[in-house]
Amino acid sequence: MATIRRRAEPLSAAAFAPFGQVLSSQLTGTDDATIELRGDEVFHLNILSYERRPLLVDHLNAHHRATQALFALGGKPTLLVVAPPGSTFASGGDLAVVRAFVCDGTAGVNLALGTWHWGPYPLTDRVDLFNLQGEGFADDNEVAHLERDLGLTLEVLL
Repeated sequence: MATIRRRAEPLSAAAFAPFGQVLSSQLTGTDDATIELRGDEVFHLNILSYERRPLLVDHLNAHHRATQALFALGGKPTLLVVAPPGSTFASGGDLAVVRAFVCDGTAGVNLALGTWHWGPYPLTDRVDLFNLQGEGFADDNEVAHLERDLGLTLEVLL
């Protein structure tokens, strides 16, 4: 199994722009965001809970019919790994475009349509995430299995 390492960077509106929107008036100077839906989609809201785990990315998910907005509750820091829409991982070549962001708990993100992602996962013991996405997300989840299909994992360094 090969391991590729990527250094995480602080979340900023400019750095995150290719992947979606940062949702924070402190970081962006605006309280506005655009939530995109396709066709007859409606929103689904739930709370996701994750325990701390090693920062090893074995897969990435992408949603093509609705954006996904995620906020850590309680100001907990998280790690979010993303790749631009349209990236392909069949040969492992697009792993060079993967980026990792440390979200300090003061902002959320709205993932653009087709943005590949892993997390946000906690950098502390646990995190609860406010998760807003298209109701049909169960049928709108493409998965790139890096470990299973390519024999690769991505290790994120803080």
